Amino acid sequence: QARVPQRRCRRSPAPPAVFLRKRAYMSGLGRVAPLLVGGALCAGGGVMAAREFNKELPVPCRILAAHLEAPSMQSQLGFRVAPWSLRFWHGQVHDDFARLTVPLFEVYAPFPAALPFLKLARRRSEVYAALDRTATGDWKVLNLLEDPKYVQASNAPAPRRTDDIVAAESGRSVWGRS
Repeated sequence: QARVPQRRCRRSPAPPAVFLRKRAYMSGLGRVAPLLVGGALCAGGGVMAAREFNKELPVPCRILAAHLEAPSMQSQLGFRVAPWSLRFWHGQVHDDFARLTVPLFEVYAPFPAALPFLKLARRRSEVYAALDRTATGDWKVLNLLEDPKYVQASNAPAPRRTDDIVAAESGRSVWGRS
């Protein structure tokens, strides 16, 4: 059998300058693309956060805000609540009842003498509130409980160990039976 010679097709090579320009463009695009995508995501998140922050609060949240701004409540809390703290509320608001959880922030100056313009926010506590609508249509605060879990309170009382906890730890029954 005779071997048939194959024709080799030669492409003309691209000039080196064009090839290097394409390669530089693609590597530059590879470096810039994540920056563009990340910037677009940050801008979109910022727009959504601004819309949520400027949205009007439900009526129970406004009642709770007025309750927290009272001087007697601020003296009980021991700090001045940042007015924007209520924007981070979560919970359930129904027609006649609302159960809210609000993280309370305090704005303070860490170096008041050296840098009085520098202000930082810290999370001080959470407030659990239950509000009820009266027969006249007004909202009334039923329960208000502060949980100071973000601040180490040295003068806080130790948690009480109830009979059922003691019985469970010792293996005895709460009712006195073994």
